[in-house]
Amino acid sequence: MTQAHSNKEEETLTRFLNKLPQEVAESFDAKQRQALMTALNHSSPPSRKVDVRKSFSLLGRKYYFVVLLGKDRRTHKRMRIAQLEAHDTGLRRYVSMGLAGSLLSVVVLSTAYLAASAIGINFFPQSHADNVLFAPQAEVSEP
Repeated sequence: MTQAHSNKEEETLTRFLNKLPQEVAESFDAKQRQALMTALNHSSPPSRKVDVRKSFSLLGRKYYFVVLLGKDRRTHKRMRIAQLEAHDTGLRRYVSMGLAGSLLSVVVLSTAYLAASAIGINFFPQSHADNVLFAPQAEVSEP
């Protein structure tokens, strides 16, 4: 094992131990620390057909993109849960957008109507809300 690789493993272990409470981190002996280092740094290689990871600079900032393609190894149950969560989120989003749009439409139209009425424009010349709501009801005579 090279010195650079060993330093990287030790840095990973140190970052991990710093996240733990101090008394827990100090309780590991040398053998346990070595086992943790091995577990943290040795993962199985990914079995993907396409694994592209690139970074680039644009306008003085650093950006990256990742393209992964491989067989979906999730269980049927886990896939179904993911589908239901996505559907639920989408449905919730559309309902809330519809309600917000409706509310915004009502507010905009009401404001426009009140502003037009204030300057003397009458959109419905033969009908006024107060006449419709508060006018006495005519008696209907039977023939």
